[in-house]
This record gives sequence, structure tokens and C-alpha cells, in this order.
Amino acid sequence: MGSGEPAGRARCWQRWQASRDPSAARWPPSSIAKDFLGAAMTLAIVGAIVLQATDRLASPCGAGTNPRPGPGACSGVSAFAHHVAGAVTLFAIACGALAAAAFVWYMFWGYKSTGQAGGNRDAAGSS
Repeated sequence: MGSGEPAGRARCWQRWQASRDPSAARWPPSSIAKDFLGAAMTLAIVGAIVLQATDRLASPCGAGTNPRPGPGACSGVSAFAHHVAGAVTLFAIACGALAAAAFVWYMFWGYKSTGQAGGNRDAAGSS
């Protein structure tokens, strides 16, 4: 039993050493294009959610629900949301435009950096 333990430990160590070998990568290489596209899409979704929340909070101040709001109808959080509604709308539009531009960029040029276009990124970078 004593002679079996070192062999087991050696195999475990060999597996650990092999996992540190950069040529034996488990996952495909990271792509900056995909990361940027994912971040832009996430930002666009968050911008849309914030826009919806701001519109809901600012609804007591709007002319659609009450044409003549009383003095206390538009105060506090509703007044603040009504005040920043334009900036939040521009932010959501900018996030959507950034996501659309990132998508178009990735479709035309970004996928080539991951090596999916038939070439190897390492071979292309070394020449």
C-alpha cells in the first residue's frame, strides 16, 4: 500500500503540470471583439430598463395622466425622474447605437480576430 501512494501522487502532479501547459488550453482564446459586443449589449439592456423605470416614476408629472397636476403631484422622486428623463432617453439611445455599431463591427471585422475565418491568430500575428 505504501508503494501505491507515491505513484498516485505523481499522476496527480503530472495532471496538474499538464494543466499549466499553455499549449493544452481547455477553453478557446478570449476575443476582445466578443467581450466588447457583450458589454455593449448589456449596457443597452440596462439603459432600456433604466429608461422604463424613469418613465414610470415620472408619469405623475406628465400631461398624459393629469392635464393639470396639483402642487404636490410632481414632487420628490417623480420630480427628479421628470427632470432627468431627457438625459436618460439620450443615454438609452446612445447605448442602443453603441450596441448596434458593435454588432455590425463584430460581424464584418471582429470575428476574424478569433481565428474563425480559417486562419490562426498566432500565425497571423507572427509574420
